[in-house]
Amino acid sequence: MLVSLLFAAAAAVAHLSAEPEASVVDGHELQRRKLYEYEPGVCDSFLVTNYKYVAEALLIWGIFYMFWALAIVCDDYFVASLEVISDELHLSTDVAGATFMAAGSSAPELFTSVMGVFAVKNDVGIGTIVGSAVFNLCCIIGGTALFTPQVLTIDWKPITRDSLFYAASIVAMIAVLVDGAVTLNEAIALIVTYSLYVLFMYFNTPIFEAVSRCCGESPSSPEEEEEEKKEDEEDEDSPISAAIARPLALLFEVTIPNCSKEPNKGRYMTTFFTSVFWIGVLSYFMVTWASKLGCIWNIHPAVMGVTILAAGTSVPDAIGSLLVARDGHGDMAVSNAIGSNVFDILLGLGVPWVMGAVIYGGDVEVDADNIVPLTLILFGTLVGVYVVTVCSGFRLTKLVGAIFFSMYFLFVAYVLMHEFHMISF
Repeated sequence: MLVSLLFAAAAAVAHLSAEPEASVVDGHELQRRKLYEYEPGVCDSFLVTNYKYVAEALLIWGIFYMFWALAIVCDDYFVASLEVISDELHLSTDVAGATFMAAGSSAPELFTSVMGVFAVKNDVGIGTIVGSAVFNLCCIIGGTALFTPQVLTIDWKPITRDSLFYAASIVAMIAVLVDGAVTLNEAIALIVTYSLYVLFMYFNTPIFEAVSRCCGESPSSPEEEEEEKKEDEEDEDSPISAAIARPLALLFEVTIPNCSKEPNKGRYMTTFFTSVFWIGVLSYFMVTWASKLGCIWNIHPAVMGVTILAAGTSVPDAIGSLLVARDGHGDMAVSNAIGSNVFDILLGLGVPWVMGAVIYGGDVEVDADNIVPLTLILFGTLVGVYVVTVCSGFRLTKLVGAIFFSMYFLFVAYVLMHEFHMISF
């Protein structure tokens, strides 16, 4: 289902990245990033030219196999390391989801942005961040509601906290973008803002306890009662699927310590970082192969821009949220989705902009032409998701999931109509 969404969703980011155009700033010609284009020769390899159907079959299989591998890494190692980290550091599940889980599963997007500094000097791909942010809010939280067997009831405090910080992140990003240039100090300010977010998380428990007392609530976590549901969902793999997945399982057993088993319980941080490494590698191959397949099938680059660049890099977030939601941790799943957006905006843009300003000198030029629709899209989806959640009594029902997916497809439709010049705004 999520793999098919990659090809149904990827047009959304397209127009928010600048068309390639030359501009002169301080005597230097600047080449802006293209909205999205296929790499030269990507469709002209020997295999594609002479054995097109074989190439298509191999790419399709490779995409699904990478998705399968991501599911194994996230389920057996990444989520397991998060559970141990939460226990060892005495973190609530929502704090772990908004910090460690969000940072780990968003690592591919940060790597992509950092590499973009060297590939395209001045434009870091704001469009990818925006499309990914909308996907995270609508499709990850919506998928959590639709594909989790039980109806999850979430606490209003974590989603409100994360939504407020996400709104602050949007305001900070817009303030930086509005003049079309990012200074070194502005880029550093984004990173400092994320540090304040992490600092708030450090004091999250006493703050939430104070809020609970003011509201006359019990400070105890509502998620503990759902712990038993974990065992009900253990699936038996068929012999065929087990045999196909065995090479992946062996590879990960050798390279990632399993901190859920006794000999490696103290190595949970090693498990976390090696899992993040594999998530980045697998995401890279999945996105690259899907891009090649789109080129072979003559899918418009604008369409691939959103499905692959936005939704593709969010697959680890989606898998992680679905897995923890299956275990009854609804707050952790939602905090991961929103916390990933905070991470993507403040660090996914802040770090590459700092690097660009330091490496190339001077301000980093960005496209500010679409600042109004960008603002409306980000705030509109945030307000829409929060209002629907409040109206549902903070229960992630199937109807809530369907509404969130509908919001995402409206977003995709808008971007496509804009990209194909059917609307001007």
